[in-house]
Amino acid sequence: MKRNDKLLEDVYQYRRAVVLLSAAELGIFDFILGRHWVSVQQVSKHFGWIPRGCEIILNALCGLGYLDKKQQRYRVTPSVKKVFSREEFPLLKEWLHHEWRLLNRWVHLPEVVRTGKPYREPEKKSLHRNHRNFILSMAHREKQNIQSVLKKINLNGCHYLLDLGGGPGLFAAAFAEKYPQLRATIFDTPDTAPLARQFIRKSPAKNRLHFVGGDFLIDPIGDGYDVALLSSILHIYSAVENQMLIEKVYHSLKPDGKIFIRDFLLNRPKTSPLIGVLFAVNMLINTERGNAYSIEEMKSWLSQAGFKNVKKKPLEGRMILLEAHK
Repeated sequence: MKRNDKLLEDVYQYRRAVVLLSAAELGIFDFILGRHWVSVQQVSKHFGWIPRGCEIILNALCGLGYLDKKQQRYRVTPSVKKVFSREEFPLLKEWLHHEWRLLNRWVHLPEVVRTGKPYREPEKKSLHRNHRNFILSMAHREKQNIQSVLKKINLNGCHYLLDLGGGPGLFAAAFAEKYPQLRATIFDTPDTAPLARQFIRKSPAKNRLHFVGGDFLIDPIGDGYDVALLSSILHIYSAVENQMLIEKVYHSLKPDGKIFIRDFLLNRPKTSPLIGVLFAVNMLINTERGNAYSIEEMKSWLSQAGFKNVKKKPLEGRMILLEAHK
């Protein structure tokens, strides 16, 4: 690829994301999923839109491969329809809405770089709604990755799991369902409790799942655990906070306990993989101290806390798994 072609492709990527996320935000997929073929007139009448704008975005979605067009009528492309299944779409839509909110923050990156402060909306209409959206979008991502995580983490012989910052608790529930002897504590913020309990109630292992609300940087996290899972947690905090947190987890484990860290991991100079480097930018925009960290940094935190035998395990998707033993 020529240098100029790469520049154009990189710059124009935002247009693809804006069309897709706008379609989800506007409810276009909700409307078309329940029908076989629809016309511009049907869509514009349903939403009260002018036909010109409606036709242009529908054609753009065809160009992106999300819709098919035949004789001036549109449908969701069959291969995409599996991803947008009506059963899974409610959580998928929450994730797409979450990404739409993030996109609107990313345009403030120059200001964030200049000030070193994360972007905050001038007026947040609903902190409760935003938190609910974040947890449900997290649930969508967890559902996509549960099988990969279950394959890589062996909990035979373990009886007590700590899912630290476990959000909706889907990983904890999946492990408890796979290992009948396992009890799991999901530790997250108090306002996450109602959402987590909705998912817990649906699990066959619900009687072995326990939610604890608190701030794990400050509050006690319990002890006597055989294993601790820290999934998508360390990138929220500074290196100093992560060192303290890992030491706290170390002391919560039994003498032969083990820790699993699932996160974005960068190479030593922190220049790749690209998904992790861009995620570090996301943490810059959205958090006070968050970042993406290198494997060497995480190994150092584990070693200083007292953990041994650190192993890296590849996962399907965008993240890496680290395992270490007390």
